[in-house]
Amino acid sequence: MEMAPKFTLTNSSVTVIFEGKAYTFQEGTPNFSALRRVILDQAWDELPKCLTVASSIETWAKGNFSVDGDMISYKGDTLPQELNARIVAMASKGEDPTRLFKFWERMCLNPSHRSKESAFSFMQHVGIPLDENGWLVVYKSVRPDFLDHYTGTIDNHPGAHVMYDRNKVSDDPRTPCHEGLHVGALSYAQGFGCSDRLILICRVDPQHIVCVPYDESARKMRVCDYWVVGIYTGPLEDTSFDEKDAPTDDDYKAACDDYNGEDDYEGDLYEDSECDDCPDCCGSCHDMIPEITDFKVMDTLNESELWDLNLDILRKYAANHLKMVGASKIKGGKAALIARIVAVRKHY
Repeated sequence: MEMAPKFTLTNSSVTVIFEGKAYTFQEGTPNFSALRRVILDQAWDELPKCLTVASSIETWAKGNFSVDGDMISYKGDTLPQELNARIVAMASKGEDPTRLFKFWERMCLNPSHRSKESAFSFMQHVGIPLDENGWLVVYKSVRPDFLDHYTGTIDNHPGAHVMYDRNKVSDDPRTPCHEGLHVGALSYAQGFGCSDRLILICRVDPQHIVCVPYDESARKMRVCDYWVVGIYTGPLEDTSFDEKDAPTDDDYKAACDDYNGEDDYEGDLYEDSECDDCPDCCGSCHDMIPEITDFKVMDTLNESELWDLNLDILRKYAANHLKMVGASKIKGGKAALIARIVAVRKHY
């Protein structure tokens, strides 16, 4: 290729016209970096291979993955058609499919061939994303006290790691309700248990999937191991789980440290008040508001007192103390967040 193609190059995107077709890639995708190098070096002979989806996939597919055209293999075995199509679709849009590669690596550690074949049919349901390690992020219905519906003995408080002997979990998909730990899609979890059920967000390592029963149209799974992330506050993204929305003990401790021992609570914790216009204020207007040294004090505040607090600290309280997943993304502003906080606190 001798003549330079028409192109537009910015810091965040590159567009190239090749053989009458426009190709646009955003910053952060493998094609973007490759095309930028080709254009700056004027290495036009290398241009065609930078414009294919396969070239993107080859960049993301590391280790035991290989690409032949649009077909992807792992250790020499072709990936399931649905998984292959999803990876190609993501790469075509410039989205990083690394989580799907990691999912299949974990899935191949599963000793059950039937589990490997059925797991992806479960993933097709809306709201079944993957975390950065390729683990499934799913929903679970429990009693208001965080105990399981069936036995009332399994604790599912946020942070709990629940395990069950794999050889005791029913692996027959023709048997609808049987022994094992149950998780599922949101529609399944919302229809399971009593009306006062509590919906949780959990993580499942693909290697611990035992069975996807036929009776719920692949909306539920029986597993032998899962971790409780936190309390459901709204539907998750369809493809990926944002780690910053998962409450962590480190975040909780850091947030507490930020507000421990500080004297300017009015500025950090409370919304703007008349005190801001009164440099000689004695502080008596805040005498009735308890001093907040950690989030446990916020448990004692009623709904109207929560309204006095800054939105940022309310979000930290919801995510890191009440373990509400996605607290920063609850729609409806402060009113919706406080309403959800009040509802969730009833379960503790």
